[in-house]
Amino acid sequence: MLKPIDTTSKDTLAGFSPAEEGRSIDDDYDPYKHRTINKPNSTFGTFVHVMKGAMGVGILSMPYAIRNGGLIIGIIGTFLLGMLYSHCVHMLVDTAYKICKRERVPMLSFAETIDRACALGPPKVRPFGTILKNFVDYYLMIPIASMIYMVFVGSTLHDVINNRTDLDWNVRIYILLAAVPAIVVTQVREIKYLVPFSAMATALIFANVVISLYYIFKEPLSFDDRDLLPTFDSLTKFLGAAYFAFDATSLIFPVSNQMKHPEHYLGCPGIVNVNNICLAILYSFVGVVGYLRYGDKIRGSITLNFPQEEDLAMVIQILSAVAILFSIGIFFYVPIETVWRRAHSRVPEKWHFIVQSLIRLAYLVAIVGIACAVPDIGTFVGLIGAIFNPILALWMPIIVDTIYRWPSHFGWMKWHLVKNILMGLFGLYLLVTGTISSVEDIIDLYD
Repeated sequence: MLKPIDTTSKDTLAGFSPAEEGRSIDDDYDPYKHRTINKPNSTFGTFVHVMKGAMGVGILSMPYAIRNGGLIIGIIGTFLLGMLYSHCVHMLVDTAYKICKRERVPMLSFAETIDRACALGPPKVRPFGTILKNFVDYYLMIPIASMIYMVFVGSTLHDVINNRTDLDWNVRIYILLAAVPAIVVTQVREIKYLVPFSAMATALIFANVVISLYYIFKEPLSFDDRDLLPTFDSLTKFLGAAYFAFDATSLIFPVSNQMKHPEHYLGCPGIVNVNNICLAILYSFVGVVGYLRYGDKIRGSITLNFPQEEDLAMVIQILSAVAILFSIGIFFYVPIETVWRRAHSRVPEKWHFIVQSLIRLAYLVAIVGIACAVPDIGTFVGLIGAIFNPILALWMPIIVDTIYRWPSHFGWMKWHLVKNILMGLFGLYLLVTGTISSVEDIIDLYD
């Protein structure tokens, strides 16, 4: 496990402003060389986690997204949104590195980066550091992805088994059955040992893509009546779906802080850049050919366009469920790592293993309990994600970068500041439109 550092003291930060003191960074101190990690993850292992963190079964929804974006804007927009997300990651991690270098600390978490950036900023923003730090930490403690995943696995098993056998089990039974292997996956506490699970999940998703391409290319593709450009309403749906198809903000610091060679995370080519280029190519290809094949008949997930009575279509559902089950481990790691970072100092060291195991088990029991109590929880959790994901994925990197550069390090004609303002407005646009869409989904659920 990563050894947490003490970030409660701000004696070295209070009263310090980059504008007042200049950016005197000790060139002799390299945070990467002072990290103590018991079981560091390899560059390839980190790449697998980063790709799995962003790419889920949602890739099978890209044809629907491209339909909303139109062929031209859909393709160009997918690459531009991938670049935008990469830029946000670069802003966040690069600023964290500069703060570590100046403060001579080996690493910072997501929340600690925001806290220290505020402490180094203008006096008026310093009180907000603790508020934003707690907001990020408490949000990351909510296992949103894990809750949605447990419901997805249970619902998929319910549909496949009940429709092809004489069983008439409730979806809650399948959620409980899925919880049994999840106990094993969620007890893996070293991110290095989660690599095989992420790799298997990614392989299964690729297998789904291959089967989907088989159905897509069974008949010739057609450009007839395919939209090249979107309407305003459909563009809104495309932008939200496409941007968050790249989003794995919660994993940025957990995976980068556990790397054996953290310098490989950013840079050129760098894990972040290579991953998002690969995803943009894959998303665009699957999205375009799927839309060309089915046109306006394309469904929310392209698998719904396949003949449901065929065994191969059933295989896609099963592979999706297993892939999601393997994915729970990496997404479970984030809330547990956040809780443990705040709680470990209160637990005697000899009890660390037992207490952390109990925390993991308690989290899983709570997730399964909520999923069983409210099988439609995914719709409500989607509203939480629509509100807070733009804040985490866009606004927080912007806030950190802007405060750190304040007031005179924004470049020629303050282009960094102008760029950050435009990105912030885009984040507000995603927040508003995503919230409206999620509320409409909840209304439709009970209509």
